[in-house]
Amino acid sequence: MRTAVTYLCTSDTLSLDLLTGWCEQRATSENIPVSENIVDTDELLPAAERPGWQRVMALVAGGDVVMVVTLDRTMLSICRKGWDDFAGEVAAHRAVLITHRTPVPPIPPSDGVRKLPPAPAAPPALERVDAGAQR
Repeated sequence: MRTAVTYLCTSDTLSLDLLTGWCEQRATSENIPVSENIVDTDELLPAAERPGWQRVMALVAGGDVVMVVTLDRTMLSICRKGWDDFAGEVAAHRAVLITHRTPVPPIPPSDGVRKLPPAPAAPPALERVDAGAQR
């Protein structure tokens, strides 16, 4: 069965259920059930060394996980290149790494015939409308 996992890196235990819920909603909006919610609490540890992220990659490499949903890019990296590197690692296993707010690229077929497009970097920017311009 093709599933999703959620990944968070936060020490905020008070908001954990809410944040996890947002990520779960993102996966279920694509009709992909969430098989596991994974949380790391050490934000200073490089993402690749975190036990939770290592668990995510093991599940993705196993082939059943087709989507990894996280709150935002900063859960893994503060820079775009870092995010793209993690998304590339996930895509190498025919899965996608997305945030809870971004559109999901098409999930590849299980035979791996199609390639994934680059992972979206961030949600679309909102235009600010000057109040004076509306009159």
